[in-house]
Amino acid sequence: MSTLDDGGNAIAVSASNRTSSCYAWGWPDDGRLGFGGKEHDPKGKQPIHHEINPHPNFMFTREEKDVVKGVAAGGRHSLFLMADGRVSASGWNAHGQLGVRETDSCYKPVDVDGLKKAGRPLFCKQVAAGHATSFALTGEGKIYSWGKNKWGGLGQDFEDDEDPEEDQFKARIVKELMNQPIVEISAGYQHCTCTSFGGRTFAWGRNNFGQLGLGKEAFDAGYVGKPTEIKWRPGSEKVIRLSSGYNHCVCLIQITRPNKVNEITAFAWGCPDDSRLGSCDNRMHFTPQEVHGLTTIVRKNHWTFKDVKCGGAHTLVLEKYNGLVVAWGQGRYGQLGYGHIWDRADPVMITGLRSVCDLACGARHSVALVDRVASNDSTDGEVYTWGYNDHGELGLGDCAVRLQPHKVNGLLNADVKVVSAGHKHTLCVTDGIAKKVRDLPEYQEFFDLLHSEGMLVYDALKKAMEDKGLNSDFLDTPDAILPGQPGLVNHACEYEGAEPGMQYCIDTIKDPDENEVIMKLRGPYETTYHCIRCRFTHVCMACARHCHGRHPVKVNFKLRHYADTCQCCEHDICNIRWSHVRHEFDKLALQNDDKCIGIDQIQDVLDGLHEDIEERRGGLPLTSKQKEDDLKAGVDAMHERNNRRKEELLEALGENGDEELQKLRENRKKKRMAQNEADDGQGSLDGSITTLPEEVEEEEEEDSRVFFKDFEKWYLEYFQVDEIDDA
Repeated sequence: MSTLDDGGNAIAVSASNRTSSCYAWGWPDDGRLGFGGKEHDPKGKQPIHHEINPHPNFMFTREEKDVVKGVAAGGRHSLFLMADGRVSASGWNAHGQLGVRETDSCYKPVDVDGLKKAGRPLFCKQVAAGHATSFALTGEGKIYSWGKNKWGGLGQDFEDDEDPEEDQFKARIVKELMNQPIVEISAGYQHCTCTSFGGRTFAWGRNNFGQLGLGKEAFDAGYVGKPTEIKWRPGSEKVIRLSSGYNHCVCLIQITRPNKVNEITAFAWGCPDDSRLGSCDNRMHFTPQEVHGLTTIVRKNHWTFKDVKCGGAHTLVLEKYNGLVVAWGQGRYGQLGYGHIWDRADPVMITGLRSVCDLACGARHSVALVDRVASNDSTDGEVYTWGYNDHGELGLGDCAVRLQPHKVNGLLNADVKVVSAGHKHTLCVTDGIAKKVRDLPEYQEFFDLLHSEGMLVYDALKKAMEDKGLNSDFLDTPDAILPGQPGLVNHACEYEGAEPGMQYCIDTIKDPDENEVIMKLRGPYETTYHCIRCRFTHVCMACARHCHGRHPVKVNFKLRHYADTCQCCEHDICNIRWSHVRHEFDKLALQNDDKCIGIDQIQDVLDGLHEDIEERRGGLPLTSKQKEDDLKAGVDAMHERNNRRKEELLEALGENGDEELQKLRENRKKKRMAQNEADDGQGSLDGSITTLPEEVEEEEEEDSRVFFKDFEKWYLEYFQVDEIDDA
């Protein structure tokens, strides 16, 4: 139940007795997604997916007896726990972390060698994956490990003639823990921790940052090759959950205070960089210390925490009764999910998430699973992701960074049970098996006839299927996965609104109040973005969200320099460039669902711009006659623009233009009603509505609405202003 290193994590197996399907998305390099090899390559060594997979896809589908019940995503490999207790693996195998005697990468899952006792396969109930290490926990509470053993990462005993740092390509039992029934394991970058049935905790592996929590002496040694117990105060401290991150660990502890009050809080140890230890004393990072910031939250809100997950440099903690999530640590890639990119030593609650039942932390991204039954709001039964997304690891259909949780629409109809996050990829297990063509009853008789009669009836069966309106091509592919199932369709995630103070390009804001908000957000260090598609090396956070939200971007985190300005606002691509006109227009437009104003509101906008207009006209006060003339000119211009749009549309529709226009209006109205019912909060991010010519409103509504682009164009021409920002 813990996460990894560079991202991998140990997971709990789905409790359902039904069959399950496995989905994967992210960077497919080395076969970590497990999609398999080419059809002519049965060993699965040849990759079939070289491109990024930014949305959920079926990993592989087997017979019902071989379905996946659990997953663990590692640094560059993945582990799959089968319903019968077997363990399979795919991905990078340079150090034997797949448990097979090959150094090549495997692009489809292969069974791990060595998980047997007296010649019979062992039943495993949990798996965990580190950067190049792998672990399995059997039903008897024994741990098996394989992969890279440098720095004692596998915790194994070796004979005198064996090299203790040699890679292990076969699973071997961790003998030191044979007398301790283990209930949970958690893998870090090159270390591992576990918890026994009696609540004792053990750690082994690399200790260059004190990530084992064994004190100063072990920290000076650099590594510990055998499982060693982490000492707690007997009777006053009880382990609830333990998780290993890249180079740090966090443990939920039920602690009995001197006043006999029991509290569940967190203890952390390991690398103190990026505030990943919370508010602990960095000088004692090699020893477990209480995260006092979380203790404050416990006492203030009377919360009880039940689970903790550690990622590359951040930590998520799950509240027990309402499913709320609290985060701290590194935030520069948005992995904390609270809307900004600053590291947080004090835990912060992730707003917008409730009824969360499971968490997963990758190297720089996070995943939350919301309980379908317990949730009563819009987050019902969904997977949410946030953070770094350069390789599509968020599964949102693009590669844009997300600062707040976003719904994975590719799994809308799936009943997800388990989630796991790795270095650059994400895995999940769903309840129910992926249907094949042969599972459809209307096709079954044709497959049976073909099987019994052979190719002599092939053409007749094809024609009979076509006569019944069935897809005759399915006769050739009875084992193909049926289209339209969750994960097979790319559903892009729509942007759900700006973070506070982010509705305009940061480098164009000149309003004093808005500027104060931005200055608080930016600080001495700032995160900017490099847009690969537009070739902009410096894009502000606001433009990255609004103008480049669907573009592949990379994150830059550096000291802010006064000469650096957003390149987006210097080009026509920018939709959120601040101006006095936009500011006054949006005061009214943002109150409306369509982000427009009515023609009767033009006077209000002009009143707000009267100082700018007076300055452009020589600084003299405006007369009543001038105001009336300006208003009449604006109203006439907007009516003319709406009429011209209507005429262009009628001309494009041809002879039956009026009838077609009415149909388009009705369709548009239905779309608007459906959109309102979905309550997705969408709209144009630049204070206007961008519509295709055929997407028009009802005639009387269309004639009375004013788009920002139309108003801005008229304003610039009428008042002969070249740059209204100079006001």
